Amino acid sequence: MQIGDFMGIKENLELIKKNIPKNVTLVAAVKYASNEQILEIVKAGVKDLGFNTYQQLKGIKKSLPSEIRIHFIGHLQSNKVKKLLQENVFLVQSVDSYKLAEKINNIAGELKIKQDILLQVKTDETKKHGFSALEAENIAPKINNSLKNIKIKGLMTIPPLSENPDDSRKYFSLMKRLFDNISRILNKKMEFLSMGMSDDYKVAIEEGSNMVRIGRALFQ
Repeated sequence: MQIGDFMGIKENLELIKKNIPKNVTLVAAVKYASNEQILEIVKAGVKDLGFNTYQQLKGIKKSLPSEIRIHFIGHLQSNKVKKLLQENVFLVQSVDSYKLAEKINNIAGELKIKQDILLQVKTDETKKHGFSALEAENIAPKINNSLKNIKIKGLMTIPPLSENPDDSRKYFSLMKRLFDNISRILNKKMEFLSMGMSDDYKVAIEEGSNMVRIGRALFQ
């Protein structure tokens, strides 16, 4: 199937939906999708779109129906925070430092909104961005108690790349334990454990993911 084959996109979506339980949210990761493909996946019924850059979001936002939930899943530069939050983002999934959390909190205060976020946890040591598990446990209550314009809704991770999806299982299992631990620390059940992509989303769901970010398997 070639990119741009819209019938293929619909078929891909139907196949993926058969593998995803009702309690799991499918976020279409649109980094490599064209605007036409994004509109096609929306037309096919996807309600959650994941953007890696503000520029791509800005380029299509006016064409999206109002009920679409925007997720930011890429590395967020502090100088883009205000522009991004003005686009009514449902979830900033990639909060990877206390400094970034502070910036989001301050801008949310200016805009008089409450911004929902996920803490990005680094399970791939080759990656630059993200909290370690211990840092996440320590920073979550600090954010929760000090930054009143943002709400921690859960955790997100990107495990090391591997040809065997089962290699990711240990990282997903660790994340589920961390998710439960931080929920206990905060004395509230967090909502979203965002893990699993095109190759390993089935394993992620088996280990407790309730939000998967799928791009290639949808669009190619």
